[in-house]
Amino acid sequence: MKRKNILNIVAAGAIVSLMITGCTASHTESSVSDRVTDTVVSAENEIEEESVVSGYDEVIELSDDSGTVSITEGGSYLLTGSSEDCTVRIDVGEDESVTLILCDAKIVSSSSAAIYARSAGDVNIILDGESVLMNEEGFNDPEDEEIDAVIYSKTDVSISGDGELKITSGDGKGIAVNDSLDISGGYIDIDASEDGINVNEDFLMTGGTLTIKAGDDGIHADAILTIEDGDITIGGAEGLEATCVLINGGKLVINATDDGINAALKTEDMDVKVEINGGDITIVMGEGDTDGIDSNGDLIINGGIIDITGQSTCDYDGKAELNGGTLIINGEETDSIPNQFMGGGFGLEGGFEEGTRPEVGPAPGEGFGHGEGFMPGNGQAPGEHPAGN
Repeated sequence: MKRKNILNIVAAGAIVSLMITGCTASHTESSVSDRVTDTVVSAENEIEEESVVSGYDEVIELSDDSGTVSITEGGSYLLTGSSEDCTVRIDVGEDESVTLILCDAKIVSSSSAAIYARSAGDVNIILDGESVLMNEEGFNDPEDEEIDAVIYSKTDVSISGDGELKITSGDGKGIAVNDSLDISGGYIDIDASEDGINVNEDFLMTGGTLTIKAGDDGIHADAILTIEDGDITIGGAEGLEATCVLINGGKLVINATDDGINAALKTEDMDVKVEINGGDITIVMGEGDTDGIDSNGDLIINGGIIDITGQSTCDYDGKAELNGGTLIINGEETDSIPNQFMGGGFGLEGGFEEGTRPEVGPAPGEGFGHGEGFMPGNGQAPGEHPAGN
């Protein structure tokens, strides 16, 4: 769906009125069922309408009385407002699609996911404005003990748009998806005590800006982790981890205390490898038993610029091929891929303490701003799996 800008029309004497449904009694489950039919704009002095709120079926206006908001029919829903104790729960047919438009929404959950997709064919999240999703107290949902992330989905999820989303997970993951996750737009900032993003199948990024500070993996996929484009900044124990890591473009900055990029066997369906065909990649490793790129299979570089700083910059168990691109190891360009290279003294001065997370992106609760809270590809210094794994 093409993202719609959600604007309150500001003009002398103009009044914008939205038909709002979906959020009722305090801390009780409310069902979204009524349809929004139109947006009524009345204006004194006959001011011409400049924009309308459109492109969705229903509006959910959040408040502290929202409790659990249940979406039980496929369709598109605009979420706006703020709630300090809320879960938006999606429970529709497996052949139905749900689109959530986050428009200046703030959802805090004290014991569960802020957004929980229990059942759907797929879930599409469109970012508009500045939105916040949080759980800082931990996950203890009596209805589903598997929930361990601020966005938790048992089906495929896509994220797009040009808005901003801040995710804070004080005792769990940022995003956990049992199937696959695609990101094609938006400014997304994740601060998580465990994995920033964890998917049981494939991860694909084709655009947008992603900033992650994680206690474990920045981005973890069991199958294929593909980066086609976008800006990614990660601080964590490991930056990227999957059975197959495929980088074709984009700008990537990783500060890690374990492995910067790690390919390890998570599924039997494919070969273990790291393949880099393009992109601008900077990896800075902490001191100790760390690897800039660690492949339990092959390491293939066909293009791109890869700049690795660390004591052990590359480690691979299969074949290594440098067929193109530029590989810089501790400040010097090389025409071969080292294996378990121990530079001795090339690591960061002091390194990172075990279990700490490098400071990447804004602290919890700080504002947005593409040059303030976020760090979109500025090139500076910049896991546990979902249940069932």
